Amino acid sequence: MCPPRDEGRDDPDGASPAEFDPPTETDDANGGDGAAIGRSGETAAGSDGATGAPETTSESLRRTLDGLLPAASVESNWWYWIAAVPVYLLVTLVGGALAAVLFLFAGVLDIVGLGGLASLSTFVLFGGVATLAGLVGVVITLVFPVAMYVDARAVEREGGAWTPDPVLWGLLAVVAVLVTNFVVSVPLALYYLYRRHEELGTP
Repeated sequence: MCPPRDEGRDDPDGASPAEFDPPTETDDANGGDGAAIGRSGETAAGSDGATGAPETTSESLRRTLDGLLPAASVESNWWYWIAAVPVYLLVTLVGGALAAVLFLFAGVLDIVGLGGLASLSTFVLFGGVATLAGLVGVVITLVFPVAMYVDARAVEREGGAWTPDPVLWGLLAVVAVLVTNFVVSVPLALYYLYRRHEELGTP
């Protein structure tokens, strides 16, 4: 007796049915690696395209200062504020020496017969002058770092042989006026003006 015919396995034309090859672990591994590689490649490409080189602290600070401080050319007079630092110190020293001489002279007049009137008048006079000089010193202290940054940026943009970093020079000016008062500010200002003269002919 013949076994029953399996109609599901034979097609009408008598061709043998197609065999199904199930996926193997190797194929899964290869496919997974390929997908992972593809995804990682897309991620890397997207990351490189979305972000550039990180901004440094100096660049960030300069971008901020450029937005806050005025722009100037090398023909501007911002370097006057830098030159004001040594001039102020010179005037202060000369004024102090002059005050000492006048106070001595007033003391002699008081001994001769003015009875302290000359010393009192001299004290009031130089008290007012000293107050005014102190206010001028405060203004120079505040403007000096700003002038250093603005002028150094102008010289740098000229693209000559000397291109000072405005951030560096501005920070040096801040440290000089805050930490050392005018002790370091004077040589710093003189050296900057010397290099500026060599580069541009002014001052």
